[in-house]
Amino acid sequence: MDDTIDFDLTMPVPPEDGQERIKEDCKKIADLFEASATALFETQDGLVFHLEFDDVAKFGRFAEYLKAQGLLRIDAIHTKSNKIH
Repeated sequence: MDDTIDFDLTMPVPPEDGQERIKEDCKKIADLFEASATALFETQDGLVFHLEFDDVAKFGRFAEYLKAQGLLRIDAIHTKSNKIH
């Protein structure tokens, strides 16, 4: 079983001139919160920012940051491994 904690954020696809900035910002976020893997890809629903964390504490810091910024309004996050964080 995969013990990584996966987080996906879907957003509208920005205009061509804004995509590079979003890619740079996503890389900075991944580095800041020590994500073990990251990806940014386009789907029919929009641009998906994918982060994987190999440690619950790292993911916890990321979730607390999102809550502090008003970007995460839930108290528990269910992951693919059915763990609750």
